[in-house]
Amino acid sequence: MRLERYFITGLVALLPLLVTLWILAWLYAQALWLFSGLLRLFGVTLPAWLEPFLPVFGVAVAVLFVVLVGLAVSHWVGRRAMEALERLFIRVPLVGEIYRAVKQVASGLFGRSELQFSRAALIEYPRRGVYALCFVVRPVGSRFPPLPSGYSVVVVPTSPVPASGFVLVVPDEELVPLEIGVDDAVRFVVSAGFILPGERARNASGGPL
Repeated sequence: MRLERYFITGLVALLPLLVTLWILAWLYAQALWLFSGLLRLFGVTLPAWLEPFLPVFGVAVAVLFVVLVGLAVSHWVGRRAMEALERLFIRVPLVGEIYRAVKQVASGLFGRSELQFSRAALIEYPRRGVYALCFVVRPVGSRFPPLPSGYSVVVVPTSPVPASGFVLVVPDEELVPLEIGVDDAVRFVVSAGFILPGERARNASGGPL
């Protein structure tokens, strides 16, 4: 049993490193194949000692391309062009669903969520003693008669796409405030709990937000 435990501990320690190295090696091989093919297509012959450095050049070009795209979509013309391209992708069956899912995951990991929530909190769901992360949308005031004031609309997200989930109207006193931002909470949902927020949740005393 102790040997099995040591094996599992070693596997957990090595697996992220091995997967990272495998991905880097795969990217290196793909970049080498791509740029070697492009050079052959244009009839360019490089010295043999330069070939191992082609993937480095390819990564630099890719990073520069991504930065230029980011610069373009930060302005009005580039943003409109990207929106037109997105509409084209979304109209294609199956491709649109894949695009939406990937965009939600990318927004959750690397940027801000498209959905603007006021804050993150916990609620006891689906039973007492079990907590679910939720995003507070807004207080409802007296807009849901006969419910009195003191209720808020929250979204309980599903992993790995935080834009999906279900809407609840819950009493404010049942919301447990969290000392984390919405972006950290979105990353937590997108990663299915693997990326933990840096700050601890407040003591679950059940105080109002």
